[in-house]
Amino acid sequence: MSAPRRSDRRPRRLVPALGALVLAHLASGCFDTQRYPGILEPQIVPLPDGAKSAYERGPEEAFVIRHADPVGVRVAESNEKYDLAFYDKRTRVPAGSWVFTGAQAHAEVLLAGATQITLRGRCSGVVGSESRREPVFRLIDVGNASVTFGESGQVQLPGGAVLESDTGPFVVESVRHRIVRVRNRSGGIGRIAYRDSIVTIEPSESVDLALLEGGTVPYEVDPSARAVLSEAGRLQLRGEVDVLASDDGTLLRSSGTGQVEGLGLTLDLGPGDEVRVLGLGSSAPR
Repeated sequence: MSAPRRSDRRPRRLVPALGALVLAHLASGCFDTQRYPGILEPQIVPLPDGAKSAYERGPEEAFVIRHADPVGVRVAESNEKYDLAFYDKRTRVPAGSWVFTGAQAHAEVLLAGATQITLRGRCSGVVGSESRREPVFRLIDVGNASVTFGESGQVQLPGGAVLESDTGPFVVESVRHRIVRVRNRSGGIGRIAYRDSIVTIEPSESVDLALLEGGTVPYEVDPSARAVLSEAGRLQLRGEVDVLASDDGTLLRSSGTGQVEGLGLTLDLGPGDEVRVLGLGSSAPR
């Protein structure tokens, strides 16, 4: 009689059983499908409205015209964005509304005071409210934009700097990472308030603005100080400081105790102290 042979058959895998167990846990609702560390808990309760409350609705209105796709609009105090279609390419929006354009887009925004904004490429901006002393339009992000002022007005550039003029067009474009260029293609003069400086752009001139981490919003003028525009930029004077005419820059002389602030410096002056401020390219007096 032959000896019985040992079975070569391996035990069956438990994959079907484990699959059934997983499905059972999912069905019971006690299985966490989130990765570690799990669902984030809100730190603020209730959560803020986000973009809905970033810019409030204003009484002014703007007219948005779509020339090439895609052009989107988000009405003030709303989180919903909708695109303008070829069969309905014009819309009227209140102040506080957003305007978006895509890579191949072309749109016009007609604003109060006959100011016109032309957006090309990837741009976004918000219609401002002049009754609340805001710029008529805020450029949040820009690929290529053109600004033409019908009346004297202000447009906020990316980063917070403010462009002011009564003519146009002024071309605003992103030329490099965190660098925005402003070109004056008009016959008039434009002014840019950039932190503590006022930059004047003559016809055919251009200026490159760095988008700083801390922003480029113009500094508020201290009500206790006197604002003086020198050839090097804006200065704030406190105390007994006199401004004297000079062929070699701006001469400041203190007849008592005073202070000069601007261009990243704060200078404390005593009686009889003098400070001479020179612009870029000026030669120092001998």
